[in-house]
Amino acid sequence: MTLGCMQRQPIQELCTSYVPTFSATPGLTEWAYHSIDTGNAHPNRAQPYRVSPQAKTAIEQEIQDMLQMGVICPSHKAWASPVVLAPKPDGEIHFCVDYRKLNAVTHPDNYPMPRTNELMKKLGWAQFISTLDLTKEYWQVPLDESAKERSAFITRRAV
Repeated sequence: MTLGCMQRQPIQELCTSYVPTFSATPGLTEWAYHSIDTGNAHPNRAQPYRVSPQAKTAIEQEIQDMLQMGVICPSHKAWASPVVLAPKPDGEIHFCVDYRKLNAVTHPDNYPMPRTNELMKKLGWAQFISTLDLTKEYWQVPLDESAKERSAFITRRAV
């Protein structure tokens, strides 16, 4: 269902009053930190995957963008996972890191997911329901110091 003219105006005013919130640059929460518990596992430093010249250019651009936003920094960590590119439905590429080896030694944080039907009951009284897509979702939750070391990625880029 779409909004009528009378409903649309207050929503537009609300969005306009929070323009800085709607940004292409990810924010950063202070409410939580992500940790990666690998116990006493030895660091795993993988070799970068071979990529085509086009993929290399795309990876370089993504790295430049992330450096400019301040979400990554150059490092020489004992842990390193290779970069992979995944196609998006719109034809663009998605910069990913192959963390399978890291995940294999990570102790899971067993936190129960909320039940969908219970969440829907809480929303039952609402007249409008909206969804928001966070800019660079996972980048908005900072890593603790040990997770920074474990989440390092590697490319064929010269430092």
